[in-house]
Amino acid sequence: MSGEPPESRRTLAEEAHASRTRVEGVVSSRQARPSSRPVADSVEPAVLRYLAQRDRSEAQVRAFLVRAGASAARIRGVIANLLRQGYLNDTAYALRWARTRLARRPMGRSRLEAELFNQGLDRTITANTVEQVYRERPERDFALRLLGQRSRSEKPGGRSSAAGLLRRQGFDEEMIEDLLGGSEPS
Repeated sequence: MSGEPPESRRTLAEEAHASRTRVEGVVSSRQARPSSRPVADSVEPAVLRYLAQRDRSEAQVRAFLVRAGASAARIRGVIANLLRQGYLNDTAYALRWARTRLARRPMGRSRLEAELFNQGLDRTITANTVEQVYRERPERDFALRLLGQRSRSEKPGGRSSAAGLLRRQGFDEEMIEDLLGGSEPS
């Protein structure tokens, strides 16, 4: 924790609102006179608004800054500042994202791994996150939940259909065989 009193600290939402107010004034003044540096002046408030919408990974923020036209040096500086202030933390982001995703859509390790990697997370964070969430709740529980959802929402299509669903959701053959028993008929 910082040494400043709690009332002087601003929440992310307050910071984004204050930034938006400052940016609106800057944007209206720029409309009157074009500038060669409009992107540089609005990067920090824009990235705070972007972060205020929902959690983001460092890679997502970096991509946002590239789309906004920020220079490589400016991107490094903004990212370093956000990391230092605690606005970016890929490890925490990965855990929150994986838990939320699994709560909404049960899936196996390989699918979760791919989806985390697609969020721009590095392989180490992805692997550690997958290990942690499946330590908290076994992969088998998610497979059973998926099969339970299927039986309530669709006509049962037999073992072949259930096996296909589990495969598409990233469950390995060993788990599928364990849950459905035996080998699939040829």
